[in-house]
Amino acid sequence: MIDPKALLERASQLADQAKGEKDQGIRKRLLRMADHYRDLAAHEAWARENPPSVSGITSVLDPRAH
Repeated sequence: MIDPKALLERASQLADQAKGEKDQGIRKRLLRMADHYRDLAAHEAWARENPPSVSGITSVLDPRAH
């Protein structure tokens, strides 16, 4: 797992970099990357708060459960 705070920091860095970018295409790309890092941070935070249970993993791996 990746620390969500580190992902949010990187998103902030990319957004700041985009502010100073003159090329419109590069600016949009940097902002999309920042959004992606924010999405990853949200996913990682959710995963930390909702760890998988052993029974849940076992049921996924059990061929009889399908």
